Amino acid sequence: MSKQHRTKLIKSLEQQLEATTDPKIKADISRQLTKLLSKPTRKGSSRKPEATSQSKKTGSLRDIYTTWPYREMSLSKIVVNHGVLQWEKKGRELKRKLTQTEKEAVFAEVMASLSAEDRAALEAESSNGGEV
Repeated sequence: MSKQHRTKLIKSLEQQLEATTDPKIKADISRQLTKLLSKPTRKGSSRKPEATSQSKKTGSLRDIYTTWPYREMSLSKIVVNHGVLQWEKKGRELKRKLTQTEKEAVFAEVMASLSAEDRAALEAESSNGGEV
């Protein structure tokens, strides 16, 4: 079916829909219209936009990792663990192992996404001679 023919058919169906009063005929015509109209131009109420996930988390890593092993870890170890988890996740998304430069890039992203509180605690820990 050509695009011109399709638009003519849609217009005629819309006119028939406005002109008719019988509910059964209206239902049939609206079903045909629904099939003909592409999703973006479909008549009726639009759906609510999908909930978007937060790309940057502003909370502390201590708030994210609250289970037993993490409560015992220093913040620097939690940051390293978070970095490893992120590059493993990235590797699963790409369906391959990451190269060293890709791992370093992911870890740089992790360091950049740290909250100000975590950065300050990490700097204080590293200046006190904490382990990494």
